[in-house]
Amino acid sequence: MFSGAIEIESHPCYTQPRMSELTSSEISHLARLARITLSSEEEAKFAQELPRIVEFVEQLQKVKLDDDLATSVPTPLSAMREDVVSSDHLTLEQLEALAPDWQGGQVVVPAVFGEEADA
Repeated sequence: MFSGAIEIESHPCYTQPRMSELTSSEISHLARLARITLSSEEEAKFAQELPRIVEFVEQLQKVKLDDDLATSVPTPLSAMREDVVSSDHLTLEQLEALAPDWQGGQVVVPAVFGEEADA
């Protein structure tokens, strides 16, 4: 953290939300954001599990780690692989034959974001 930075958690106006206080509507909202449909039983299950998961993540964040990067990447990145340019290329015709939907020289895929994502 650079000099003069304010940690949000230590700011007097900051109150950390408690995950144990998640309402059913908040669980439903999280499910919509994740684009999953939950039954009422699953919502109740997540309402119990999410606070424990968040508490565990908070515990992990408190772990002090050495600044020694040797343990974070045990193998030098240069030893992972060589950069080799492959001479195997698909032609547009081969790609078109493999694609489930093809228009105007491009593969057509289902939209990921739509109007319902803004809900």
